[in-house]
Amino acid sequence: MRYVMMKPDEIREAVRRNVPVLLAAGAVEYHGPHLPIGTDVLIAESLIERVAGRCECIVLPPLPFAPTMLWAAGPADGEFDFDPDALAGYAEELFRGLLAVGFRRIYVVQHHQGREGLPALTLRRAAAKVTRALTLDWGAEWGRERAPLPEPAIFSLIRVAQIDEFAAYASPEAERIPIGHAGKGETQLIWAAYPDAVEMDKFHALAASEPLPSWLLDTAEASREEGERWLDFCAEGWVKELTRA
Repeated sequence: MRYVMMKPDEIREAVRRNVPVLLAAGAVEYHGPHLPIGTDVLIAESLIERVAGRCECIVLPPLPFAPTMLWAAGPADGEFDFDPDALAGYAEELFRGLLAVGFRRIYVVQHHQGREGLPALTLRRAAAKVTRALTLDWGAEWGRERAPLPEPAIFSLIRVAQIDEFAAYASPEAERIPIGHAGKGETQLIWAAYPDAVEMDKFHALAASEPLPSWLLDTAEASREEGERWLDFCAEGWVKELTRA
């Protein structure tokens, strides 16, 4: 269900049944000549689309912009270095609004710079600020469980997660999903989700004309089939998380 298409009675019913809410977050950043400028948020959106096709959830409009620090390119190539304070303020208002509506299972599928990158840290800080604000009227010692908590799931109301956050890897040593910026990992994920958006001829033209940055050296190894496998693998983990009691 797309949140912006829902009617008020449908929203109230979803809140009553504690339906989870999913939000894609990424960045607008140069990903070589062969991939869309919105690759990060498109990968997060494509995962959410697969998950929404397999279990009940509510899909929010995405957060496409985030700090990039102009690491890969500049504005001439379409890249945005979005102020983290602006992102934090927007995210805080969004989280407050979702909690005010009544949602209590809010997931941000964040794909840019990884778990410890500036966007993820910014979003987690916004979630922490909003979560803390809920407890300010509870008084001291509210964790001693003398009475039912106003919000029993206070520490998991808002979760900022990576695309493979809930993936069931066979072991700590098992192969992990390759991500590398604009390289094999992200190229094949976009290829699987948006096959017409990948233009490998532009990549090969660049490779033939100048030395490639290290993050593009394995791009030619990308496989659409492998991208499909990894997207399905990650989606399976998310479905298990969202459908648990």
